[in-house]
Amino acid sequence: MSQIPSLNLQLSKTNPVKFADQLRHACHTIGFFLLHHDIIPPTTCFRALDETRQFFSRPMHEKMMISYENHPSFRGYMPMGVENTEGQIDGREQIEYAAEYFYPSNNNLQDTQYYRRLKATNPWPDEIQSTLRPAIADYVSGVLDISDQLRDAMCLALNV
Repeated sequence: MSQIPSLNLQLSKTNPVKFADQLRHACHTIGFFLLHHDIIPPTTCFRALDETRQFFSRPMHEKMMISYENHPSFRGYMPMGVENTEGQIDGREQIEYAAEYFYPSNNNLQDTQYYRRLKATNPWPDEIQSTLRPAIADYVSGVLDISDQLRDAMCLALNV
């Protein structure tokens, strides 16, 4: 068995063609890779984890303040046993978030075109934990930057 390829995203800036070649090789020969980067500092990751731990350790009535049941966009907190995968109940609680749209959206519960409800904002627990939103926003910003760079490199690797 071959080793898992280890790619350094910084190379995509200094030598995009070489990085694209490495990425193409990793995807075609192994099917996945480890990615090293300097975009998201470890402190940002730890801060996001700490903030989410704080949220999930709160009493149920506080977490339910951002319940997905109150948001037609299907976003918010879901208690243990609510989410399921292929008909099987998932043994976890979660917060469902997505890309935020800050313009008027169609959040009409009667709308049968459910996809229209997805263009909305996320319910944040600012009243009880004002530090969660900025911690997650910083983390997500870094993840999106990484994904943009990977997308560009994949396009280059595929000559598109």
